[in-house]
Amino acid sequence: MPLKIITAVLFLLIMGLLFTQRFSLPKELSVRITAGAGEDAGYGFGEKLRRGSLIETQNGFLKITIEEKLHDVDQAQTNIWLSKNTTIELECLYQNELVIRLIKGRILTQTQAETPLVIKTNHTKQFLYKGTASFVNYDFLETIHVIPLKDSSVQTKIPETNESFTESVPYSIHETIPVSHKFLEINLLAGDSANFYQWTNTLHFLDMSPTIFYN
Repeated sequence: MPLKIITAVLFLLIMGLLFTQRFSLPKELSVRITAGAGEDAGYGFGEKLRRGSLIETQNGFLKITIEEKLHDVDQAQTNIWLSKNTTIELECLYQNELVIRLIKGRILTQTQAETPLVIKTNHTKQFLYKGTASFVNYDFLETIHVIPLKDSSVQTKIPETNESFTESVPYSIHETIPVSHKFLEINLLAGDSANFYQWTNTLHFLDMSPTIFYN
């Protein structure tokens, strides 16, 4: 009888450990609004955001930081700037998985985290490993622009075809099936986006002219 009891207790302990490992989630990374410009009601400086949150801009800019060190915004492992008319979703905010869904609009990203920052769209995933890059989702055109900056590179994965490629130059992705991509000619200080990039104060990261030409 004692042996049966001990066996039953051990079985329950093992099953409990397996259940905990299967269903327990890692600690969620902290996310805060740390800067803004223009008029975007509904967000306050220092406001904390959680997984699943939608962040939207209309006529203003926003900056969010993810997992800052010692409460120092300048030491944040990941920064994301949102331009006007932009919507993102904080899809996954774990230390081993950081996924941002870019629903529409323009963002600038900078990460120093060990885990890659994943920018997800309808048919692609962009992986940024310790670098700086800008992403634009022209949702009405089903087109994504990927702009690596300061010697950074971005890996694109297309789940439907298992295709994967890595580029260190700006490129455009057309998301209708079959998904295709081509290189871009980019001027960060031209057009409506100029004010956004100037506001982020990140052009000093570039060791080149803000005009990037590729054929």
